[in-house]
Amino acid sequence: MILKRVSVGWNPFFIPLCFIRNIMEFPQYRKLDGFKRYYQILDERTFVEVAVMNEAVTRQTVEAKQYPEMIRIKDMLAQEWNFRLMEHEEIEQYFGNGES
Repeated sequence: MILKRVSVGWNPFFIPLCFIRNIMEFPQYRKLDGFKRYYQILDERTFVEVAVMNEAVTRQTVEAKQYPEMIRIKDMLAQEWNFRLMEHEEIEQYFGNGES
């Protein structure tokens, strides 16, 4: 049995991730529509949540260690459910910087 080696230059089975997935820059900013909750997403596993209730503002940093938290960040980034992009004025008000 004679085997012939075919050279194609690259293996079409293995596609670099940069072709599949868009590179997202951080931080990203989202809000929960219908609620006064605002999010600064620092990376794919960490976000800062600002909640406004009866004039009181609370801020907490969440590091996603469990699967539901990771899915929540994925939903925020994909703007699924009621997660929406924040306006520049909201970013300034709740996070104090103009990055987006």
